[in-house]
Amino acid sequence: MRRYESVWVVHGDLPDEEVKSAIDKFSRIIAAAGGTLVGLDDWGRRKLAYRIKGTTRGYYVLADFAGTPATVKELERNYRIDDRIIRYHTVVKADKVNLEALQAEIAARAQAAAASAVEAAAPAAEAAPAPEAPAEVAAAPPETAAPAEETPTPAKEG
Repeated sequence: MRRYESVWVVHGDLPDEEVKSAIDKFSRIIAAAGGTLVGLDDWGRRKLAYRIKGTTRGYYVLADFAGTPATVKELERNYRIDDRIIRYHTVVKADKVNLEALQAEIAARAQAAAASAVEAAAPAAEAAPAPEAPAEVAAAPPETAAPAEETPTPAKEG
C-alpha cells in the first residue's frame, strides 16, 4: 500500500447537497477499492485563478488516503466520468505505509476533531446571556451606585 493525497474541484455552481453527495461518492470509491481514508478536508468554495469549463468558482476537497495503484486508477476513472468534477490531481505521499501507524493517525485525528468540537461549544456556552441577578441585588438602594461625573461647561467669553 502507498499513501496518496487527492485534491479535486467540484463545479462551484452546484448546490451544497450535490457537493456533499460527490464527496460521499468518492469516499465510498476509496473504501470499495480497498483503500483506507485517513482524512477528508473540505476547503470550501473558492474563486478559480482562471475559467475552467465555463465557471470561475469551485468547491475544493482534499482526501488523504492509503491504497494501491488500482485504487487511484479507479478513483481517477470516476473523476473523469463525473461531470461535477472540473479538475483533480493525485500525488503519492509515501511508497510504504505502516498500517498500525496509519490506524494510530486516524485515531489521533478523530480525537483532535472531537476536542475541537468541544472547544467550539465552550465559547458558545460562555457567550450565552448570564442568568438574571437575584432580587436583593436588583432592589439595591440608589445611594450605593457611584455618582455620575459632571463635565464642566466652558465659560462664555463675551
